[in-house]
Amino acid sequence: MADIIFANGGNPITADKSIIHDNESFRVQWKALNNSSQDFPAFIDRLLIQSIPEGCPGSDDVGHDTVFDSDQNGDPSDFSEPDLLSGQPGPLLNPSVGPFPVGSYRLTVTLANDLGVGHTTFNCINIVAAV
Repeated sequence: MADIIFANGGNPITADKSIIHDNESFRVQWKALNNSSQDFPAFIDRLLIQSIPEGCPGSDDVGHDTVFDSDQNGDPSDFSEPDLLSGQPGPLLNPSVGPFPVGSYRLTVTLANDLGVGHTTFNCINIVAAV
């Protein structure tokens, strides 16, 4: 079982806008929680955004093009978590990404990617044409 989990229930990965247009950037938001009995030193989360041509939620049996990978894109400090004491939540992370062309996209976050003790999940969003 993962020791670092998502702090909020429901779908823990959200966009800061309910409608995202192809000419604007947006923020991907999530929050980590130390679910263990030990403290964890500062760590790095990973955000991977893939284009889903077959539409949301997409299929794991199909290869998808990566349009953003925090291991290679963006500011590393946007994905950095502070030391987390046992049972404590981290801050809301909300890096800015995009704009991306019209289509469906899978936003996948792996918590504590560099420590290998985190949970991974995704949310799928649609980006629409600006009017």
